[in-house]
Amino acid sequence: MKKIFVLIIFCLSFSTFYAQESDELLKKLVEKNVLTQSEADEIKKEAANKEQKATLPQKVEKVRQAFNTPYMQFGGNGQFMYRYSDVDKIHNDFKAKNLFISVSGKLNDSFRYGFLLEMVNPSVQEFWGEWTAAKEFNFKVGQFKSPFTLESQYVPATLETAAYSRTISNLVGYAGEDDVLKKQNNKNNFGRDAGAMISGELFPMEKHNLLQYSAGVFQGTGVTTGETNNAKDFAGMLLLQPVQGLRVGGGVYFGQASYAKAGETVISDHVRDRWYVSADYKSERFNARAEWINGNDGGIEKEGVYAMGLYYLVPKKLNALLKADYYNRNKDINSEVIDYTVGINYYFYPQCRVQLNYTYSDYSNKWDAQNSNVVIAQLQIAF
Repeated sequence: MKKIFVLIIFCLSFSTFYAQESDELLKKLVEKNVLTQSEADEIKKEAANKEQKATLPQKVEKVRQAFNTPYMQFGGNGQFMYRYSDVDKIHNDFKAKNLFISVSGKLNDSFRYGFLLEMVNPSVQEFWGEWTAAKEFNFKVGQFKSPFTLESQYVPATLETAAYSRTISNLVGYAGEDDVLKKQNNKNNFGRDAGAMISGELFPMEKHNLLQYSAGVFQGTGVTTGETNNAKDFAGMLLLQPVQGLRVGGGVYFGQASYAKAGETVISDHVRDRWYVSADYKSERFNARAEWINGNDGGIEKEGVYAMGLYYLVPKKLNALLKADYYNRNKDINSEVIDYTVGINYYFYPQCRVQLNYTYSDYSNKWDAQNSNVVIAQLQIAF
């Protein structure tokens, strides 16, 4: 019994202190005749065997804990992509797509901070501080994702597909060919902007909160881009969660952007307004999401809607998905396209995966583009 008790104490000490300190502890126990030398050697051997049998995730987690504290945590992720298109001039393309490096933490129980850098096309994506009075009220200021649709809140490392929906890429401030923010600053803004936002969760239920809200004032120019006019943009989202895992709601975005419209050379301010309805559902093995967005860019009415369903064939390891995405870049003439995507995600390690997507794009005559077949294979590494 004495030996078992000492072994438990030693194993706890071994996981906390360095090996040299553990050896000193055993030495003192032998000197005080609590253990014999042979018993001490046996304990060291058993502890070493236990350490060797630790799984790779457990070993990596120990390294992570050695470098991270609640006050400062380091992380990162990157995607390396192969892309095949049967209509592009260059059919096959290998490239590093994204590489994000992050630092985040908390100074106390009420104040958090975060920084995020993108290294492939170098830019400061995030720089913010957040004060939390309670779960019902948070105040955030800096550069971060605006509360503008559900899919936009995902980062590339958590997005189910290898690319954002065309609807999101063009109407929410990413790098779509029709995105007016891309025209304004020639950057992939990943749905981020500089501003101030309040958010929170209200009306607690048995296992979740009924209402989630967020609203903020933003510059409207994208990441690391100075103001171009005397107006500020407003973004807001309201979500109801009637049952755990199911959210329904929507939001608005009212603002301006400065760019030259098609056929013009003069850069001027144009209205950039959005209305959207969103819904998603998450369970252990099945996820689904759908959103409809209506936009007005300088008097041109635009519309997009997508729906996605995903099922885990092997829990936490392998999933398959289907996605349909309709986008109309000019409702007056119905310049529209529908993207149909099938894909799989295989997680070979937590947050690390291989993705395979096939997308067939069906363009209308008004879009003036060939129907296309695109295959994307993507390797993601995260730490």
